[in-house]
Amino acid sequence: MLIGAALLIGFVILSAAMVQITGVGGTQTPLPPVVESRELVFVDDGTGTTTVRIAGEDAKLAELESGIDGFVLGVMRGMVRERKAYDVPLDAPYVISLRGGGILLFEDPQTGRQIDLRAFGPTNTADFARLLRAEPQSQ
Repeated sequence: MLIGAALLIGFVILSAAMVQITGVGGTQTPLPPVVESRELVFVDDGTGTTTVRIAGEDAKLAELESGIDGFVLGVMRGMVRERKAYDVPLDAPYVISLRGGGILLFEDPQTGRQIDLRAFGPTNTADFARLLRAEPQSQ
């Protein structure tokens, strides 16, 4: 009887630890409020350059080039692949937002996908952060 009780207690402790470490099966805490955000539209010209614009504006925000901006373009390829799977518009804007506590999220409102960019390290996070703070360029 004591062995069975000890095994049950051990299983409960192990299960709780796994939920804490992996997050699987646990409850998700709400995100902190948005400090700053921007809706972005990505336009691939087919030559290896992707133009980033603020949704609803004609001014260019940035030009991303294959081989130079590989992380941002890699994330975008994954988002486009997911949009195709959900059969949603490919040209709809994405949202980049800075939230309380320094959380930088890249979100697709069409699919509900959110990527916490801090998980990819400071250099890759900075690549996205510059899109949040960049000034629009005249044509």
